[in-house]
Amino acid sequence: MLNIEQKKYLSQLPKTALIDFVSEVYGVDKMLDKKIERLLLQSDKPKLIKKLTTTLKGLRRRRKFVDYWESSEFATELQHLASDVMSLYPEQPQQCLALLELFIESTNSSLQRADDSNGYIGDIYRGLISSWLTVASTCYEQEKQDIPMDERDILSQAWVQKVKALADDNDYGTKDSLLEGIDQLLSEPEIRGLIADYQQKYETVLAKKADKDKLTDGQKKPLYDADYTIAYEKMSIELALKDLAKALGDVSFFEAIYLEIYPERPLHPRRLEGLLEFLVGHNAYDRALSYLNEEWQSDGLLDKVKRLEWLNKIYEKQNNTEVQLKILGKAFELQSSPARLKAIMAVAKPAEQAHWRKRAYELAGQQEDINMATTLLLEIGEIKLANKVAVARHTQFANLHYKTLTGMLKELPAGTDLIQVIIYRSLLNDILDSARSKAYGHAARYFNRLTKLDAVISKTSILYSELVTHQEYVIALKDKHGKKRSFWEKAED
Repeated sequence: MLNIEQKKYLSQLPKTALIDFVSEVYGVDKMLDKKIERLLLQSDKPKLIKKLTTTLKGLRRRRKFVDYWESSEFATELQHLASDVMSLYPEQPQQCLALLELFIESTNSSLQRADDSNGYIGDIYRGLISSWLTVASTCYEQEKQDIPMDERDILSQAWVQKVKALADDNDYGTKDSLLEGIDQLLSEPEIRGLIADYQQKYETVLAKKADKDKLTDGQKKPLYDADYTIAYEKMSIELALKDLAKALGDVSFFEAIYLEIYPERPLHPRRLEGLLEFLVGHNAYDRALSYLNEEWQSDGLLDKVKRLEWLNKIYEKQNNTEVQLKILGKAFELQSSPARLKAIMAVAKPAEQAHWRKRAYELAGQQEDINMATTLLLEIGEIKLANKVAVARHTQFANLHYKTLTGMLKELPAGTDLIQVIIYRSLLNDILDSARSKAYGHAARYFNRLTKLDAVISKTSILYSELVTHQEYVIALKDKHGKKRSFWEKAED
C-alpha cells in the first residue's frame, strides 16, 4: 500500500508514463489483469453496466462447488463485484439498484454450492442489504418527485411489497438487518402498515398452531413436519415484528409488540435481555429498571450477575456513581475478577479504593479458580504474594485451558517469573503428554522460554521456591518424553 507522499509523487507523473506502465504489467498476473479491466470499464459506464449484468446473471447459473479452501477467493470475487456495482452510485442510482437486486437474487444459489464455514461469502451478501437500503432510499425519493401526488399511494405499496419479498426470502439469514434498518427507506406510516400486515399473518399462524395442537392431542402423537413448519413461520414473523418495531424507535410500541410475542409472566431473564437492550438504547431507564426490579427472577449466579451488569449500565448512563459503585460492589462479591475490580476503581473515591483493595485481597484467598486468585492479587499490586500463591497451587494450572494460560502470559507484569515458569511448564507438558506433534513448534518455544527464565531466576534470591529447578524439570522431561525426537530437534535448533 502506497503512503500519502508516494501517492502525491504518483499523481505528478505524466499520464503517458502511467499508461505505459499499466500496459507493461497487463498479462503478468490474472488477478491484476482483472483489476485493470475493471478500472478501464469505469470510464465507460454503459459497457460496465452491461458487463455487470451478464456477470451477475451468470452467477446464479454457476454449479461448480466452492470448497472451504476456495471460499476466500470466491468472496474476493464477490467483493469486487459489489464495489463495481456501487461505483454507479450516486450518479446512476436506478441502474445501481437494479444490479444490486440482481446480485441479491444470487444469494441462495451461491451459498448452496459453497462451504462458507469462515462466513466470508455470507458477509458479502449481508453487506449488500446495507447498500440496497442506501440506494433504494435515493431511488424512492426520486420516484416520488417524478409522479403526481395522487399516484404516490400506489408507489408506496409497490415499495412495501418489494421490502416484504426481500425480507421473506431469507433462508441463510443474510437479510437479517433489512427490517431493523427500514426507517432509511420507508416512512413511519408505511412501517406501521407493514407491521399491521405481519400482525395479521401472526394471528393466522397462531390459529394454525392452536388447530394443530388440538389435532395432535386427539391423535396422541406429534406431527413433526407440521410442528416444524408452523414453529419456523411463527419465529420468522416474530423476528420481523421486533425488527420493524425497533426501526420505529417508539418505546411504548416496541414494548407492546414484545410483550405480545412473549406473553408469559414473569419473563425469563434471557427474554428480558432483548427488551432491556432496546429500552436502555432508547434511554427508557425507568422502564428498564422496573423490569429488572420486578420481573427479573432467577436464583442462578450468572443471572444474578447479569442483572447487576444491566443495573450498572443504566446508572452509568445516568451518571449516578454512588448507586453504580454499590452495584459494582455487589457484582464483585458474587463474581470476583480483575475486570470488575478495575470498574470499581474507575468510579470509587480514594478512601473507597482502599476498602476495595483490602476486599480484593480477602476474596483472592477464597478463590477456587487459581487464575482468578493470582490475577486479583496482581491487580492490587501484590506481586510477591501472587507468585507465592501460584507456587503453592502450581498443579492447578494444568487444569486451565491453553487460551486462559496464554492470555495470562500476555497480561503478567514484571516480577512474575515464577508464575511464567508454571504457565510455560503447564503448556509444554500438555502438548507433550498429548503427543500433539503438530504443536511441537509451540512446545519448543515454551521450552526455550523456560531456559531464558532460568537464567533470570538464577540471579535472584527467590530461586524456584517450592518448584523443582529448571535442571530437575529438564531431566524429568527427558525421562518421560526423550523419544519425541522431533520435539527435541526443534527445541535444540
